[in-house]
Amino acid sequence: MSRLTMCNYCSLKAIEKRAEKSGSRVIKKSSLFMGGTNIFVVPIGEELPPYKEPSNKLPNGYEVYQKYHKAWMMEIPNHCCC
Repeated sequence: MSRLTMCNYCSLKAIEKRAEKSGSRVIKKSSLFMGGTNIFVVPIGEELPPYKEPSNKLPNGYEVYQKYHKAWMMEIPNHCCC
């Protein structure tokens, strides 16, 4: 890991801190496509819509789902690795 790059643990903590300040919550979901974990920030009172595969019709569930997507992480350690 680069000395100038935050580890996934610290990146997730930063996302959680920004979400808390903006009145949102962080949702972590396993990625079906690539493995790892998708990180979503959803305003309190709203729900993360169910995922639908991309299609030719617009809008579809994929675009709505992506609105909340903030990051993808292959692995999230339980401590800082910076």
